[in-house]
Amino acid sequence: MNLPAHLHPFEALLPQEPGPARVDALLALSAQPHPLAEQAGLAEQARTLAAALNDPARTAHAELRLGSLLDGPEALALVRSAARRFEQLRDPAQELACAVRETALLDDPHARLSALLRAAALAEEAAQPLTELTLREQLGVALRHLGSADRAREAFTRAADLADTHDARAQATGALLGLGELALESGTPQAALDPLRAAGHLTRGEGTAAQARSLGGLGRAYAALGDPARAARFLDGALTVAEAYGRPDPDLLAALLDARAATHDAQRQPAEAHALLRRSLALTEHGHPGGHGQTLLALARHLAGQGRVDQARETLRWALRYGLERARPGLVAAAHLAQADLAETGGDLAETAAQLRAWAAALEEQRRHDTARAAQVQEAVRAAQEALACREARRDTLLLLEGTVQDASTRLAAMQVMLERWRSTSMLDTGSGAHSRSFGLEILALHFNRCVRLRAPLALAIVGVEVQAPPTDGPADLFLSNVLSAVARVLEGQVRAMDTVARFDRFKFMVIFPETSPDGAVHPLERVTDQIRTYDWGVPGLAGTVSVAVGLVGRGFVQGVNLLIDAADAEHYRARRQGPNTLSVAR
Repeated sequence: MNLPAHLHPFEALLPQEPGPARVDALLALSAQPHPLAEQAGLAEQARTLAAALNDPARTAHAELRLGSLLDGPEALALVRSAARRFEQLRDPAQELACAVRETALLDDPHARLSALLRAAALAEEAAQPLTELTLREQLGVALRHLGSADRAREAFTRAADLADTHDARAQATGALLGLGELALESGTPQAALDPLRAAGHLTRGEGTAAQARSLGGLGRAYAALGDPARAARFLDGALTVAEAYGRPDPDLLAALLDARAATHDAQRQPAEAHALLRRSLALTEHGHPGGHGQTLLALARHLAGQGRVDQARETLRWALRYGLERARPGLVAAAHLAQADLAETGGDLAETAAQLRAWAAALEEQRRHDTARAAQVQEAVRAAQEALACREARRDTLLLLEGTVQDASTRLAAMQVMLERWRSTSMLDTGSGAHSRSFGLEILALHFNRCVRLRAPLALAIVGVEVQAPPTDGPADLFLSNVLSAVARVLEGQVRAMDTVARFDRFKFMVIFPETSPDGAVHPLERVTDQIRTYDWGVPGLAGTVSVAVGLVGRGFVQGVNLLIDAADAEHYRARRQGPNTLSVAR
C-alpha cells in the first residue's frame, strides 16, 4: 500500500511489508511534530491499512489519533467509532481517552454535559483518579453555567475529595474556587472563606487568573461580611493580578471592578466607585451580557446611593431594555424591583405598584426559564445514565456470549473425547450395556472442571445393586448380567439425555448430573428406587430380591474428582446399611 505523493518522503522510514509493523510506524510518525496535514495523512493511512488487516485495536488507535488531530463532526464520528471498538476490546484506558476527547469536541452545552458525566464515570471505573478529578472540575463548571448549583457543588466536592485522597492538592484549585464562588452566590460568604483561602494558598505568587479569582472571591466575601477595608485590600490585589495576566477575562475583570466599586461606596469614595463602574461597563459592552447587566444594576445602586435618582432611573431603564433584548429575565426582574424601590422612596405609589407587578411577571418568566434549564440538565443526566446502562448491558451480554461459546467449546471437547475413546477403547460396558468405567471417569473429570470454572453445580450418585438369592449353579453369571443390564436401562430411562450412566464397579453404577444440585438429582433417583422395588423380573420368586442402595453428593464442599467419588461411595454404603432401595444424600 503506497503512500500518497505528499507523504512519499516518509516511505523510507516505514517497513515495506503491509503488516501491523507498518501501521505502528505510521501512527508513531503521525505523533511527531510534522505539519498538521501530514500528521492527519499518516494517521489516515494507518487507519486504512489497519482496517484492511482486520485489526480492530490498531484501527481504533488510528481513529483516536485522527480524532485528536481534526475538529468538527468528522473528528467526533471518528472518536465515537474508536470508543466503540475499545469497548469491545475491553480497553477502559483508551475508551476513557476517547470520552475525554469527545467532551472537547462538543459545542452544545447539554451534549457536552452528558459526555462529561459519562467520561467521569469511565474514569472512576478505570481507576484514574487524576483524570476523574479534572473531569469532575469541568463538570462542575458546566453545571454551574447551566444553572444547576446543587449538582455543580457535588461535582466540585467530589473533585476536592479526590485531590485530598490522592495527594493532588495542587490540582484542586478549580474545584475550590468553584465551591467558594457558589457559596458567595448562595448568600453564605462565611462558608466561602475556607475554600477560597485554600485556593489562594495554592495559587500564591502565580500571577494567574485563578489567583485573581481567589483574591477577588475573598474580597467579595469580606465585603459581604461587613469588612470593606479588608475587602478592599484583597480586591486591589486581585485587580493587580488580573490586569497583569496577559489578556484579562472581561467578565472576571468586570466582576472585580464592580466589587471594588462597592467597597469604595462603603468607604464613602463615590468618585472612585463611579470611575470603576464606567470602566466595567466599557469592558462588558460587547459580547458579555451577564457581566454588563450586573454592572448596570451596580451603577444604578451607586447613583441612587448618591442621590442622583434621575440618573439611577435612566440606568435602570437601560438595564431593562438590555435584559429584554437579550432575553435575560433575571436582569429584567432586578431592574423592575430597583425601579419599584426608587418609586417608593419618591412617594409614587402607583408607579411602585406597576413596577412590582412587572417584577412579579419577570420573576414568573425567570421561574419558567429556570424550570426549562433544569429539565434540560435532567435530560442530559438521564442520557448519560442510559448510555452507561446500555454499555453495562452490552458488556454483560458479551460476557454471556463468551461464557456460552466457552461452554459450547467444552461440550465439543467432550464430544471429541467421546469420539477418541470410541476409536481407542470401547465406550460401553459389555456386561451391563451402560457406559464403561473409563469413559465415565473421563466425562466426570470434564464436567467437574467445567462446573468449577463456571461456578455451576454438579451431582454424582453411586448406585449399588444387591441380589438376595442369586442362582448357585450354571447360569449365575448370565443371570447377574441380565440384572445389571435391567438396572442400567432403568437408570438411563429416569435421567436426562445430558446425564451420564456408567459402570463403576462389578455391582455399582455411577450417575453424573452436570449443572444439577443434589436436591435436583434426588427426584429421578427416587423414581429409580421405586421402579426397582416394583420391577417385573420375569422370574418366579425373584420379586423383591433385587434392590439398590444410592449415595448422592454434590460438588459444593468437595475438592477434586477422586474425593467426589469417595464421598459418593461412602454415601452408598450408608444407604446400604439403612436398608434396601434407600437413598442417602450428603448435605
